[in-house]
Amino acid sequence: MTAVLVIDDHQLVASGTKSVLIKAGFDCDTLASARSVVSYMDRKHYDLYLVDLNMPDIDGMEAAERILDTDADAKVIIYTGYETEIEPLFGTMLDKGISGVISKSASIESLVASLKAALRDEVLVPMWLFRKLRVGNREENGSGPAPDPRFNQIESQIMLGVIQGETNREIAKRLLVGQRTVEKYLTGIFQKLGVHSRIEAANKMKAKGYLLNAYKKTKRRF
Repeated sequence: MTAVLVIDDHQLVASGTKSVLIKAGFDCDTLASARSVVSYMDRKHYDLYLVDLNMPDIDGMEAAERILDTDADAKVIIYTGYETEIEPLFGTMLDKGISGVISKSASIESLVASLKAALRDEVLVPMWLFRKLRVGNREENGSGPAPDPRFNQIESQIMLGVIQGETNREIAKRLLVGQRTVEKYLTGIFQKLGVHSRIEAANKMKAKGYLLNAYKKTKRRF
């Protein structure tokens, strides 16, 4: 029987996913934090790990690193309620050996099919991201101008923090995520903007009007 470990700090999500997977024929356990994942791996072999991206102590990317450092053959899938957060991290995910992404809003059939695909060493890519990657590849080959970057809610929150002079630690505390998560998102934001520093990012956001869109998306006021 295929053994799956669901790592998610949201108890309802973890327990609901476990129930679904058990009914689908999987052997499933849950873990509320990735801090103890290595000790779990010492006690039991898991064929697949379903890991929440945003957790307050250790985020999904760091959890994946710990899992894959312990078992290089492990199948790790990022489990998120906000698929668009994956875009700036997707290249890093592939480099680390993560098998792909599954949305928490996916149907039971899609979830089960995705897990089985990952076990066959297939990479799981959301269709919207696949299309963007295809467009990006076309831009690199000179097929047309690159569209303006789009920012999801957490990126917008981080951008506002940058404009207001917050440190990465302060932004992480406000958003209830790990500091490394903020740093990874900042890397993605800089890549989208084509800049290399906070000052450059802030200036470009103002010049292009991205900051106004960020305010609208986060519904925050200065």
